[in-house]
Amino acid sequence: MTAGGARILVIDDEPQIRRALQTALTGHGYNVETAVNGSLGLAAIATWAPDAVVLDLVMPVMDGFEVL
Repeated sequence: MTAGGARILVIDDEPQIRRALQTALTGHGYNVETAVNGSLGLAAIATWAPDAVVLDLVMPVMDGFEVL
């Protein structure tokens, strides 16, 4: 399977993890956006319509369980 420009949203409160995932996924041809918490992640899902989401389950504001 190739990336083919698929859109991936990374939702994580840790900047190093967001940056590492964004760098790795972009390097494999994916279009990547990030969000720092579940609330902003839900907004990004509504406006950007990603093909997949990488979601941290333990975050402040709104955690990954609430997003699911």
